Amino acid sequence: MVITKIQAATDVKIITRLAAYIRVSSDSEDQQHSFSAQYRYYNSIAADNDDTILIDIYADEGITGTCTDKRDEFKRMMSDARKHKFDRIIVKSVTRFARNTKDCLEAVRELKQLGISVYFEENNIDTNKTEGETLITLLGMVAQNESLSISKNLRWSIQKSMQNGTYTNGSPAYGYNYDNSQLFIDENNAETVKRIFDDFLNGLGLQTIADNLTDETGIQWYAATISYILTNEKYIGDSVLHKYYTSETLPFVKRQNRGEQPKYYAQETHEPIIDKETFRKVQELIISRRPTERSYGTQYTFTRKINCGHCGYLFKRINIRDKAYWICNKHSKNADLCPVRSIPEEYLKGAYIRMFNKLKRFGDKIISSAVSQLEDLIMKKQCGNQKILSARGELIAAREKMNQITRLHSSGILSDDIYNAQKKEIEAKIMRLKELMTAACDTDDIVNTLDKLSDLMDILNERDIMTEFDETVFGITVEKMTALSENEIVFRLIGGVEFTEIIERR
Repeated sequence: MVITKIQAATDVKIITRLAAYIRVSSDSEDQQHSFSAQYRYYNSIAADNDDTILIDIYADEGITGTCTDKRDEFKRMMSDARKHKFDRIIVKSVTRFARNTKDCLEAVRELKQLGISVYFEENNIDTNKTEGETLITLLGMVAQNESLSISKNLRWSIQKSMQNGTYTNGSPAYGYNYDNSQLFIDENNAETVKRIFDDFLNGLGLQTIADNLTDETGIQWYAATISYILTNEKYIGDSVLHKYYTSETLPFVKRQNRGEQPKYYAQETHEPIIDKETFRKVQELIISRRPTERSYGTQYTFTRKINCGHCGYLFKRINIRDKAYWICNKHSKNADLCPVRSIPEEYLKGAYIRMFNKLKRFGDKIISSAVSQLEDLIMKKQCGNQKILSARGELIAAREKMNQITRLHSSGILSDDIYNAQKKEIEAKIMRLKELMTAACDTDDIVNTLDKLSDLMDILNERDIMTEFDETVFGITVEKMTALSENEIVFRLIGGVEFTEIIERR
């Protein structure tokens, strides 16, 4: 037997597939860590190393960093890691990666299990080394304390601005626009606001007003939106501040202020759209309708919401011995044509409360799973699309330029005319790039569904456990209901998710 030794190859290169994660605040003045600078830096690493291929750059902008919930690019990176698209992640520092120790460690541990290392440049930490996780824990705790301190200072600053009446909300009420932190009337939308108030005073119900606007504009309006507009003090030129507050411990959660913290009522903060007398009459009319209408104006809570799972007909509301029931229209005309019997309204409300509270407890896992599946679908459409990668780089550069001119304008270096002209040009470019990225992967419907699921998660996070039926929450979360029988109901929520609940009969 002849055995020949085959020498090990000495010229075989091991190629490392690299991913970079960058994150800065949108108003950051730290040019060294700006988006465009980091983007160029990580591109140069791959260009200067023959044994490295840059797979992708994941860039999150203008976000808190205290949790991973809304970091879209971070979540996309983790999704790609599970598909083994890269071998190594490089990031500037632990604080750029996560400011929450728990999230940081969970991500790093999962990446290590996937065989993916993370290198934190400023901290000189490589998770391939045994001491890496211990150091990350310590640094993560420091970063978390830093985040809590920043949050505390920011909360104090906001509280002071509320007390002296200078606080401005991030998004203006419908019918208004912001300019230099001041609310100004948007004349076109203001006419719609005036019409809503007039229609309500003329006897139209909330759902009828919403349906009319939907038919005329082609944009979906909801009864809950109409209700919010009719009760919003912004339209008489006043502002209630601190309607919502953020928890003081990590993870920071936004909650509706139900008296846990002080509120501030600031008068004449901006130009009104509705006069105070009209607003007063509307509030009185709303109160006068409540005893007889536990519903949206002249429409009831479940009007046009419930379909029969057997015959497809809508349900209608009836009263039997002063008790409200909902019954299939077909069954109501002839019980032999549809076997689904009537359901007491209070049982339907009870079923919604139970469903909502289950979602409140377990919805994060359920909805997060749906979000991950949709993100994976988007990634399959986007995978390998160089046009999207190129557009993403241009989008980052455009946003960075917007940040620069905003800082120059705030410091008085750029005049209003020059700033507005450049801002308009950059905004148009950003819009074109977004349209290009959307067209390149054709994910409009998926992105729209993701937005609705995010809205649903925000609602769940903002609300407490429900003990009594909340018509407003119901109106903004439920698209429709299907009565499979008089004992079982399916709730279809925004974002298309469905949950079946047993109707408990007492």
